[in-house]
Amino acid sequence: MNDLNDLRNKIDEIDDKIVELLLERFSVVKNVAEYKKEHGLEVLQKNREAEVLKNIADKIDNTEISLIKENQAYKKYMLDIYETILKTSKSSQY
Repeated sequence: MNDLNDLRNKIDEIDDKIVELLLERFSVVKNVAEYKKEHGLEVLQKNREAEVLKNIADKIDNTEISLIKENQAYKKYMLDIYETILKTSKSSQY
């Protein structure tokens, strides 16, 4: 088994990447909000939201980790996280 500090350091490295990617995502969301405003589009696009969640679910199903039965629980957690990301993205567009 790995040393606990090594595992925590790995988590910290992953968190650094997640933060960087989320900041990049929110930068793009800002551009989406500007586009929607300029073109008179509603912030909430239910079809797009459903498409994003389906794409995430499909990606999870098609990864090697999904082949491990007990790890299928991650799908629910990931979808919960993405629902929060989408909710926050919508809020930032208003």
